[in-house]
Order: sequence, then structure tokens, then C-alpha cells
Amino acid sequence: MNRLMRILMPFALAVLLFWLANRISMQVRADLSAGLGLDRVIDGMFDGVLADPLRLSLDRTDLLVGLAADLATGLALLYRWSMRRDLREGEEHGSARWGTPADIRPFRQEGRRNLLMTATESLGLDGRITQRNLNVLVIGSSGSGKTRRYVLPNLRQANMSYAVTDPKGEIRAAVGDSLRGSGYGIRCLDLIDLDRSDRFNPMRYIDPRDPEAGILRLTENIISNTTGQGPRHDSGDGFWERAERNLLTALTAWVRFAEREPDLPQVMDLLLLMDSSETDETMVSDVDLMFEAARELVAEYRKHPERHDAESRQTLEGLDFASRQYRKFVQGAGETKRSIITSLGVRLSPLEVGSVRRILSGDTIRLDEIMVRPTAVFLSLPDTEGTFSALAAIFYQCLFESNVYRADHAGDTPDAGRMQLHCFLDEFANIGRIPNFTRLIATIRSRGISCSVIIQNYAQGKAMYRDDWETIVGNCDSMLFLGGTETSTLEWVSKRLGFQTIDVMDDGESRGANGSYNISWRRTKRELMQPDELGLLPTDECIYILRGVRPFRSRKIDAER
Repeated sequence: MNRLMRILMPFALAVLLFWLANRISMQVRADLSAGLGLDRVIDGMFDGVLADPLRLSLDRTDLLVGLAADLATGLALLYRWSMRRDLREGEEHGSARWGTPADIRPFRQEGRRNLLMTATESLGLDGRITQRNLNVLVIGSSGSGKTRRYVLPNLRQANMSYAVTDPKGEIRAAVGDSLRGSGYGIRCLDLIDLDRSDRFNPMRYIDPRDPEAGILRLTENIISNTTGQGPRHDSGDGFWERAERNLLTALTAWVRFAEREPDLPQVMDLLLLMDSSETDETMVSDVDLMFEAARELVAEYRKHPERHDAESRQTLEGLDFASRQYRKFVQGAGETKRSIITSLGVRLSPLEVGSVRRILSGDTIRLDEIMVRPTAVFLSLPDTEGTFSALAAIFYQCLFESNVYRADHAGDTPDAGRMQLHCFLDEFANIGRIPNFTRLIATIRSRGISCSVIIQNYAQGKAMYRDDWETIVGNCDSMLFLGGTETSTLEWVSKRLGFQTIDVMDDGESRGANGSYNISWRRTKRELMQPDELGLLPTDECIYILRGVRPFRSRKIDAER
């Protein structure tokens, strides 16, 4: 049908043009014969067309004028085709424009199965339909409404399980009772009021498929998020940091494989048992004796591996891993070992607080069950200082790794009974550096997990993740800008919005005896919104960008609703 229309359309236009030229010629001839002036002839050339539109002149002159009109038009089109260029008229310098309701409509779902972005735009939770992930980069300065106009409205939807960074504990206070009334389990790692916190044992979440790798990730997390808290952190060559990491790995591995119910306080207790002498290189501590005994057990195991069952083999392999890590430590001089022990002790000092030891000595928060039933887990984190940033980073590391592991081994999907999980990472810059987050945010979508990375300005994320920051941003299909004044943020958002083509009028005036005034028009490019205009965005407005869709300038979600 479309092909037939493309064939018939040029023929119909040719007939219409022939008829129009024929009737105009007929009217002009009649008016000239009647002796009318040229101005009267021009004014009345369409009178006959309107008075009798079905008539066609068979006069030779009128027929020739109709054919000439068709021929001239055909030649003009042929010339234009032969000189064809991809002009993209009106888009020469850019085609950016604001999105409309029709642009967002294909990406929304009925009812409450959406992640709310603005008062008029939302994104459906089913990524198979939208072909978009639910990762969101939210940027807004203090007071722009990140919590009230984005986090809280989405939590009130109660359509997923949630993990929420909760500065000052105000989010749990606002929606905790409502979610509990909707059947949600509410748990909290409270690093503000430690005595009210659920217990959280990171050792419980070490990947059982590859415990050595899990131990390495856990110790790397602790070291990277406590850098600057040791007495020798500024030595410059990184020796002390590597040595502390090595010792912490050995002690953590020992506890993981030798203790029946391993936890981090046991690691710190081992560290307190260690000692070294600057003058007596032969001095042996209780921990040295423990690792020496482990090496003897491993040596015996190597001779007769068939005498051990699978569980004991895994334990002995783990102790071998711990002993090899510890061997690197004992090879140092007495003074060096003593400095390493002291420096690592300073790093771990926040974990020695009595309330923190209680929190870490067991696990009631059950992060690996958050997607089994409707659950909201809150991380109450002080936003004025970073004493417990390492614990916050460990919290999210355990959350991601345990749920990815469970999803991979259950072989199911959210549609098969598992809840989707969305993490509202408010005050993202205060959480600490989450290990492997760059890779996680790119892969967790297939496990039904997504994140809202919430920051005050673009520079915060850049400072935390450096070169990896662009990868994190690139894996967020949505970007919500709630307002701000930081220069690099405004410039980045402006570039994301793109350029439009506009008409510019140039006028000039010359004075004198023969003065003149002229006007000319030209086309140029202009940002859809320039950085200074973004800085003046009204308080109740925001910018939403969804991958592959025109950007939206919309009202923020009404917090009172």
C-alpha cells in the first residue's frame, strides 16, 4: 500500500499543477481580452478557479501553459535532485529539543510499576519492555530535594525491595511505618546510634565458591577506605599500606577457616596478641606459633590428601593461603614488623569501639535475603564525618556480592518470585569506595538489582572514582538534575542536553548623507540550556535525561503528595 502511494503521489501532484496553471491561464486571457489593467488581472487570476473549480480549458494556449508548468516543476526537482545535499534544514548545527509526553510514553508502565523521576516522567520497572536499565545518576546541591522529591516518593511506591543510605536517619523515620504496614521487613545498620543497630557480620557474606578471593576483596575494602588513618600512610612508596594489607589478609583468612563462627572482632583480637621485638629477632608471639602449627598441618595434608574429606580439605587449603600471606610478614625485621602491627591497629581502631564490636559479632541484618521477600534495609550514616565510611563500603560490598551469588545459583529471575532490589545510594561520596563497583553497576541489571547514585555535584564522583567515574555514569541510563551551582556540573549537564540550531538576526545602521539600515539572518548553534541558565533553574523544576530519548524539562515530584 505504501509503495502504491509513493507511485501515485507524484502523478496526482502533476495533474493538480496542470489544472491550476490551465485555469489561471484561462482567467488571465479572459481578463486581458476584456481590457482590464495589469493590477486587476493579477488580483483576479484565481477568481475563476474558486468560482468553477471543476472546469478545464481546452484552449491550445491554456493547455500549453499547464504542460509548461509541469515541465518547469519537473526540471526544478530534477536539478535539485542532481545537486542533492544532506542539508538537514533547521538542524545544521544540532537538533536538540525538549521531550514531550509522547516521547516518554513507550517507557512507562501502568499502575505503580515505575521508578518515579519527575512529576510527569517515570520509567517502567520491566527492563525487557523498556530496553533501559534502572540505574539513575541523581545530581542536586544541598536542599534541592534529592531525598524529599526523589527518594521518599519512590519508597512510598513499595514496588521493590530497597537498600537506602539514610543520612541522619530521617528517611527510615518518614517511611518505615508505612513500609512495615505494606508487609515489608525493616532492618537497619545504624552507625549514628550504634546501640539501636541490627548486627552485621561481613565474614558471613564471603563468597563460598571462592573464599580466598572474597577475603582479598574484604581486606582491600578496609584498607582503601581507611587510607590516611595509619601513622605511616604518607611514606610515599606504598610499602606500609601493602604490608598492612598483607597482614590483615593473613589474619582474616585464619579466622575465616579456623573459627567455627568467624567475625571481624576475632581478627582484631588476633592482632592484639601479636608482638615483635626490635632487639630480639628470635622472639615468637602466640600468633606466630599458631601459624607455625598451621604450616605443619598443611605439610601433612600435602603428603596424604586422600585421608581428608572435602570440608577438611577446604579448611586446610584456606589455612595454607593464610600461612603463605603471614610468611611474607614474618620475613621482615623486628622493627618493621612492630611498625606494621601498630599501623594496622590504628587503621582498625574504629572497629574496636564496644558498640561496633557488638554489631560485628553476629548477623541479624540478613542482606542475602533482601530479595526473597519485601524488605527495606537502611544504612544510617553520619554525614558530617567519615569515621565509619569503611563499614558503609563493606555493607554495600556484602549486599551486592551476596545477592549476585544467590541470583546466579538460584537460577531464577524477579519474575520467578524474587523481588527486584533498588539501592538508593544517597550521599554516595560519603559511603566510601565500594570495591568492584564499576563492574557491578554494569552487570547487576540481569540479577534484578539497580542503583540510584545520588551526589551533590559531578566533581564528587570524579574525586572518589577518578577514571572509573565515567564508566559508572555511562552505565546509568537515566540522569536527573535537581539543581546546583557547581561549575563542572553545570557544564557537563549542558553538554548532555546537546545543541540546537537557531536563527540569528544581524542588523546594522550607517549614518550620514546616504545613511542606510540593513537586516540579515544566519543560522548558528546554541546549547539547549547554557550552564548559567541551568544555574538559574527554578527550585521546583528539574532536568531528566533518558538514554535514547529527548531530554525533559519538568516539574519535580510534589513532596506533599
